[in-house]
Amino acid sequence: MLPARARRIVRSYYPLAILLAAALIVRLALTPLWAYLPNDFSDEGCWKDWMQAIHQHDLLNVFRTSDTDYVGYHYVLWLLTLVYGVIGGGYGHEVFRLHLLVKAPPVLFDLALIVATYAVSRSLFEEMRLPRVRAMALGAAAVVAFQPAVLYDSAVWSQTDSAVTLAMLLALFFAARGRTKLAFGVWAAGFLIKPHPIIILPVLLYPTWRRNARALLPGLATVAGVWLVGLGPWLLHGEAANLVRVYNRLFNADYQRLSAEAWNAWWFADVTLHPKPDQAVFSFVTYRMLGYLLTVSAGFLGLLYLHARANLRGALIAAAYLAFAFYLLPVSTHDRYLYPFLAFMLPVAVAEKRWRALYAVASVAFFFNLAVVAPPVHAFSGRWIGSPFTIGVAALNCALFGAFTVEIARVALPSPRALLRRSPRRARATAGGLPDEVR
Repeated sequence: MLPARARRIVRSYYPLAILLAAALIVRLALTPLWAYLPNDFSDEGCWKDWMQAIHQHDLLNVFRTSDTDYVGYHYVLWLLTLVYGVIGGGYGHEVFRLHLLVKAPPVLFDLALIVATYAVSRSLFEEMRLPRVRAMALGAAAVVAFQPAVLYDSAVWSQTDSAVTLAMLLALFFAARGRTKLAFGVWAAGFLIKPHPIIILPVLLYPTWRRNARALLPGLATVAGVWLVGLGPWLLHGEAANLVRVYNRLFNADYQRLSAEAWNAWWFADVTLHPKPDQAVFSFVTYRMLGYLLTVSAGFLGLLYLHARANLRGALIAAAYLAFAFYLLPVSTHDRYLYPFLAFMLPVAVAEKRWRALYAVASVAFFFNLAVVAPPVHAFSGRWIGSPFTIGVAALNCALFGAFTVEIARVALPSPRALLRRSPRRARATAGGLPDEVR
């Protein structure tokens, strides 16, 4: 017989456990599907090739024996090779049992993201003093559990976006709670899987510096420690040059296109004019440079918003804005780069009605981006890429980001009336005791 307190805890989390079970069942039902990219390419084929390289040549030699562009995720693939060694079978791309196995980590990371969304949402709702906190937090977790884009990304496409987003969401949560070392440690672990967490680094650095600049040093030391542990075996094996090559390839990816199938601000020119990223837009300014400038500008605007709203809610909104900007503004971005927005913005959208339209429409548009680029039917592969439908969705994404920017700027930037109140002339007039009609 459990103690009364233990029974209360079990009853409290019983609905979440039921939700996780339902989310797992739906994902297991979808795992037999395939995501077909154009030219018969398959992302999960990369996992299988790298698993085979690890199986045949050992984990430490993966950079020498495969054309990999991932780093930390190879630990997960190494564990999969151990499991697959027990199951048995070849490493061919069409082996069905291997097809199911490579989807196991994304599905498990999905479940962890559901739990994290529940915890972060509950904390936010308590901070905002909302009623029915547990029920609302469970609703937010249910959105992650059954959202089509999240389901498709992991159970169909076997991607790792839930793992990276999980690390970023927890890093934001811990940073807002003043748990600097834990925040930076989780962030560093996510970065090892994929460098995508770089987009929220300003949202971690600025509040930490503002709260206590001295706390930055332990946080950065934690990052260095996590990276040393994660990369240490390869460094000792003499893979430093290969690691530099891989990260250089990731940070300087050039697909000779303005957009790597992301339906963003560059998609219109990409499918009609086909310019190269380093082609001049005007004078000496290239598409790549313009995209970089726009992204940096959006980053500063997001930080100004965070400065005005320095709490968990502000951090989530600022991070969601940076995630949207990273999908929409730089050149050569991928179709899946909007994924973190789904997690960052969700708790706020559940809490406040005015954000729900933005969240819902962006989620639907993002699902179409995934399903059209990598459809589950081979005959549909590449059929609608560049179609008027995709251009229309890109226009919709631009409109959503524009509305998001207006809302962020409304809080981040002072209004003309506020600037007038702060002007020296206004201050002197106020100090001189002039009548209201003169003021």
